[in-house]
Amino acid sequence: MKIDTQGMSLDTGKDSGKSIEEQRAAIPPAQFTSVNLISDALKAELKDLINEVLDERELENKLNGPYDFFEDDDETENTDWGTY
Repeated sequence: MKIDTQGMSLDTGKDSGKSIEEQRAAIPPAQFTSVNLISDALKAELKDLINEVLDERELENKLNGPYDFFEDDDETENTDWGTY
């Protein structure tokens, strides 16, 4: 048995004389199968839970933020302070 370290091909005797390109072409393409590890219902439930936790975290950050007054996002902000 002889290993060609330049071309990284194995000389098994039956493929002797074939180039590296011919040896690569003889390899059949890989066949992949899709495996669904998580059901669609579980995906939807996890998405809902994650969004709920993120919403609670955002609200907690607003309440504990650097400002003394909490303003809900649904209210329109009045940025017209007028002149003092």
